[in-house]
Amino acid sequence: MSNGLLAFELAGGAHALFSTRAHGNASSVGGTDAEHGARVREHLRELAHVDVLARGYQVHGAVVHRVRDRPAPAPGSDPDPRESARPEQHADGQATALRGVGAMVLSADCLPVALAGEGAVAMVHAGWRGLAAGVLQAGVRAVRELAQGPRMHAIIGPGAGACCYEVGEEVHLAFGGAHRHGRSIDLRGIARELLLAEGVQEVLDLELCTICDERFFSHRREGARAGRQAGIAWLG
Repeated sequence: MSNGLLAFELAGGAHALFSTRAHGNASSVGGTDAEHGARVREHLRELAHVDVLARGYQVHGAVVHRVRDRPAPAPGSDPDPRESARPEQHADGQATALRGVGAMVLSADCLPVALAGEGAVAMVHAGWRGLAAGVLQAGVRAVRELAQGPRMHAIIGPGAGACCYEVGEEVHLAFGGAHRHGRSIDLRGIARELLLAEGVQEVLDLELCTICDERFFSHRREGARAGRQAGIAWLG
């Protein structure tokens, strides 16, 4: 971790980064200092060395948007707006084979998961509802549609850990009691199993819990004050 930034190289010339509290709240709609969200995202775009960021309106669903055309910069008064306007459809993931485009999601306990194929990448927002709905499988399908080969790698970024993430019975029932640790559930273990079952050859779990590690924003710990960190994947 350099200056709070988690940066990785993946197969096929792909890259991924996960921001931390040190970079500021990347959301413009929730959490402390949300009025500075556009500036935070612009700084992250510069760190990723991409031309534009693609993101969606996240609703804990299973839709992964295919970015096939270079997004137009978002209108408005952003300091240097090089992020795309949110697509009209709800999307909890972005996938692309375009160079210069960063696929971005925001999170604060849900798992940001980077996927990299041969010539394509995706970043997926995976909380328990999204995992149960199949968002990771949708992300894998999207990358395979855009990629030039079958090999795929994944990184499970910072999110709620089994050490801290206590949930109700409805959540345990959604996964048939799998990865239960008393009242807690291991979303990371579930995500890893789902990815491997989809044929992802290598899965790296950063094993960073946003609830007990105060380097990260956490909705469970901070409530409405919680900002959002970003996960971005792109082709180098």
